[in-house]
Amino acid sequence: MNEIKQHNYFQPLPENKYNPLSWIHPEVIIGNNCWIGSDVMITDNVVLGDNVSISCGVKIYDHDTSFYRATKGRVQAKHYKVKIGSNTQIGTNSVIVPKNSNIEIGECVIVGALSLVKSSIEPNQIVGGNPLRFIKYVRD
Repeated sequence: MNEIKQHNYFQPLPENKYNPLSWIHPEVIIGNNCWIGSDVMITDNVVLGDNVSISCGVKIYDHDTSFYRATKGRVQAKHYKVKIGSNTQIGTNSVIVPKNSNIEIGECVIVGALSLVKSSIEPNQIVGGNPLRFIKYVRD
């Protein structure tokens, strides 16, 4: 079973070199030449490749605590890994939250604004919406 992590909702934002108005967990692995907008939240089991752009308001979670809260702790919180490939763009106010497994967003992916990502995305795709749907392939 995964260990339940205690959360202090009143903790100060950890300092990060990307955007002082965003909350980026210190254990997040961030590749070279990444850009992270303001009001972004990234939890701990997340890896960003090189040249990744995370637009303003994006939330990237590594966990699902909904059943934990709803059952008053009888069902354990689930923690997963999220990996975002190089040369990927995550659009404004999108949310990435694993549903039942790790998420891997491939290289050269564009996620449209206001999208909800709950599962992996193959490389070289443009996707968007809620529910998330394939739009077209990224061409060279």
